[in-house]
Amino acid sequence: MKTPKASFVIPVYNGQAFLAETIQSCIDQTQEAIEIIVVNDGSTDATAEILAHFQKLDERVRVVTLEKNGGRSAARNRGIEEAKSDFIFTLDADDICLPDRVEKTLKFFKKNPGADIVYSDCNNIDVWGDLIIFQDQTGNQMDHVPATPFNIETVKKTLNTYIPCHSGMTAKKSVFDKVRYSEGEWSDLCIDDWKWQIDAHRAGFRFAPINRVLVRYRYIPKKRDEERIKALKEAELGIAKEAVAA
Repeated sequence: MKTPKASFVIPVYNGQAFLAETIQSCIDQTQEAIEIIVVNDGSTDATAEILAHFQKLDERVRVVTLEKNGGRSAARNRGIEEAKSDFIFTLDADDICLPDRVEKTLKFFKKNPGADIVYSDCNNIDVWGDLIIFQDQTGNQMDHVPATPFNIETVKKTLNTYIPCHSGMTAKKSVFDKVRYSEGEWSDLCIDDWKWQIDAHRAGFRFAPINRVLVRYRYIPKKRDEERIKALKEAELGIAKEAVAA
């Protein structure tokens, strides 16, 4: 296989319901010079079988198997270590790339050499139908979320980076060489992507939005400790400390 121009990194833990469609959306990219790195984070369902199927189907699919579940941050970091290209395309195991995601993103980087991290609009989709392995599980579109410029002052006011979907984010490998995903509560509470974005901003890397839909984010309701998430974000931004001092 030729040196890839883009590397998808997909962490997965017990993702049999939607993993096949996610991988297929990568295989179907108009830019063929890619690699698809899937990190199996100690799955106990049919994830391994699905991955074996796609490895036979397409040599661009590479699997990293972790014996024990270590959390999605550790899995992401491990996959990034394996990447051979200069661009890392983040993707969760239940989301879907549009066929031109890689092509359009690489063209954007070429036209905007000052950008280090880019992110696109996304369409949110729901879950529908029986969860059958290898069946198309594309959901119904719920809403469209536009990508807006990253502004740290807005983040401090809202605690939101307004990057619509982590699965629509791409960064130069050089960024990940300096900024890795945080483990512990950040990973457990599924806000390791938010923390990574803040860390990348502090490291001086530049963000840029791509104002076109390149990914579908599958909205699956989850119970999270929102109060703890808010407290962590405020502490990270120095908001809680300032409030106490005032």
